[in-house]
Amino acid sequence: NEYKSYLSSMAGRKVFDFIKLSTKIPSSVRGEFGALRSKFESAQASMNALPNQLEAIDWSYYSSRVGNPALVDDFKARYAAVDVPRPVDSQTAGISALESEFKKEVEGYLAGSQQRIAKFEATLAALNAEKPLEEMTVEEYLATKPELKEKIIEDIESRKL
Repeated sequence: NEYKSYLSSMAGRKVFDFIKLSTKIPSSVRGEFGALRSKFESAQASMNALPNQLEAIDWSYYSSRVGNPALVDDFKARYAAVDVPRPVDSQTAGISALESEFKKEVEGYLAGSQQRIAKFEATLAALNAEKPLEEMTVEEYLATKPELKEKIIEDIESRKL
């Protein structure tokens, strides 16, 4: 009984926003994703339909109906002796560790992205600050790009007769 309520709480712990997830997957797998969603919802509905606790067996009813009450007592004793092994949750800790590691990885990537964005914005601002090419002379253009100027001079020198 305790175990079933534990499982119910475990199953209800993660809530999936299927609509949000469907916007993040390629359109080529959306049909398969829809099938997965319907299977998940079907399994969840089946699990939610189950009662939280098993119905108690009315042993007195069976004792009064069965000709041999000792047989009912024997069944009752055997039923009470049944011990269903409960699975031990050995995966949640590992999954949580992977999740926190992934979150750190994503945070690092986002920080790096912010640095790259700042670099690109600075480059874009420098390009926007330049004079338009139509209004610029070759000397003005090459003054801001000395490596290109050197390359052009080398190319000219190599073609001289």
